[in-house]
Amino acid sequence: MNRKILALILTGIISFLLITGCSSQTESAGGTDAEKTQESAQEETATVLPADAKIGIAYTEGSGEFTSFFIVKAMSNLVAAGVPEGNIEKIGGSGEELAANAQKLIDSQCSALMIGNANEENAPGITDAAVKANIPVVYFGTSPGEAEIARWEKEGLRAAYAGSSYDQSAEKRADLIDSADMEKIDLNEDGEIGFVVLYSGEDKAGDQVNRDTVRILEERGTAVYELTQDDEEEASEEESEEAEETVEEEADTYDETARENAREQVIEWMTDYGKQLEVIICADDMQALGAWDAVSEEKKRVGHDVLIMGFDSNTESLEEVAAGNIRSSFFNDFMEQSKNASDAVLAYLKGIEVQRCAMSEYVSVTVDNAQEILDISMKTQENDPDSDTEENTEEE
Repeated sequence: MNRKILALILTGIISFLLITGCSSQTESAGGTDAEKTQESAQEETATVLPADAKIGIAYTEGSGEFTSFFIVKAMSNLVAAGVPEGNIEKIGGSGEELAANAQKLIDSQCSALMIGNANEENAPGITDAAVKANIPVVYFGTSPGEAEIARWEKEGLRAAYAGSSYDQSAEKRADLIDSADMEKIDLNEDGEIGFVVLYSGEDKAGDQVNRDTVRILEERGTAVYELTQDDEEEASEEESEEAEETVEEEADTYDETARENAREQVIEWMTDYGKQLEVIICADDMQALGAWDAVSEEKKRVGHDVLIMGFDSNTESLEEVAAGNIRSSFFNDFMEQSKNASDAVLAYLKGIEVQRCAMSEYVSVTVDNAQEILDISMKTQENDPDSDTEENTEEE
């Protein structure tokens, strides 16, 4: 009797274990299949979406080489990720036309938008229109403003900004002045470096770097003194008033005006200050080129009699830095920023969370790295179908 009971109990236990074990294996297998199905769907989505995606790029024209170079590299990144080149549409125009051009791309049912050189005034409307159409938007170039970026975070909007920071630029420029050979540039042998400052009159990034450079040099107690007065920024504003009217429509004319104004101003300063003028600090590289024109005209020796420091490198100024005619400049890294922006677009397409702000620091350019950056810029220019260059890129 006891043996029968014991046998029944053991049989029950074994049956329970077998049933439980099968049940567990079934559930586990079912869960694995579900996970595999989900992973497969995600992989399929990640593969299919770029091929089906339509990307719209609206931007403000006349904003220098950065914008055109940025777009070329961003498009290259998107195509490499599987977005057909024919599915990328770009519309350039004036700042006043930016919102309307963005709306055209929204109406064409783009999968994602890239907006270049928006500002605090037009960015909120563009963001709202894109969000209403359920289209993510990635800004590049100029910042859409701190308030707008904060609003994205607060309201959970699918918007991001790939931009640049010049926070370290003034420190780097001050370091270059500190490390300058006094024997080569201290012509009047007074033990100090006399410098002048050129402002753009438009409160550009280079203007802030100018102000910060002067402040840092003063805080360090560097043996320098500023020859020009505080009202020189106001003078620059007056000089640039005529150019402001044509900045968006005729960027080349504006650049020529800024360069010529700088040339004339530097010639005047060289006449006024003579050997006291030893360093020229510029807010942008068109001014630096104008300063180089003036120094060449006056037959001064750049790098010995005077140092020229620019900002926001363009192709021509990079050539002069590489040649040693402009001591330094700063490169707005379109390579890194275009990658950040295109990565954000692709992440939005795949439903992946995107970093609100991806910032790149300006790169200090001297004779040591100018040729390398110049080569990158020239290669990118060759890849630009809208460029004036006659060379076509060979397919690799």
